[in-house]
Amino acid sequence: MASWIKYMLFGLLFVGGCIVVAFATTRHASNVTSTQEVQVAIESSEVGTIRESATNVLDKEALVANLILEVVNTHKEKGKDIRIDYVYLDEDGNVTKAEKRIESVQFTVHVLDDKKKVVSSSTQRIALQKKLNN
Repeated sequence: MASWIKYMLFGLLFVGGCIVVAFATTRHASNVTSTQEVQVAIESSEVGTIRESATNVLDKEALVANLILEVVNTHKEKGKDIRIDYVYLDEDGNVTKAEKRIESVQFTVHVLDDKKKVVSSSTQRIALQKKLNN
């Protein structure tokens, strides 16, 4: 009679483990999907900004403002705090601060729990210069 209790206990542990893994992977997949949605919105936003200004120079403050706005809009439904880290990259992939050398922006979105501990991270790199030349 004790053997069925043993199997029941192992079965419950297995089901509990599966639920925890499913929850963690779903949260991370949601973060990655939201970050990819930001890429499309930022690219179209920057093309519009460039067309309006009739210049081929990016304003990096406007770029960051648009980036943060899009990230916040796509993550607001989750109800979690986020932290955004970003860097500007040149054509070789090196970090740069010179506006004329900016080829892309790379950003990382960290989803935080109630204790401000990172529970999920997603990194995305958006190329900008190829749109300026078209």
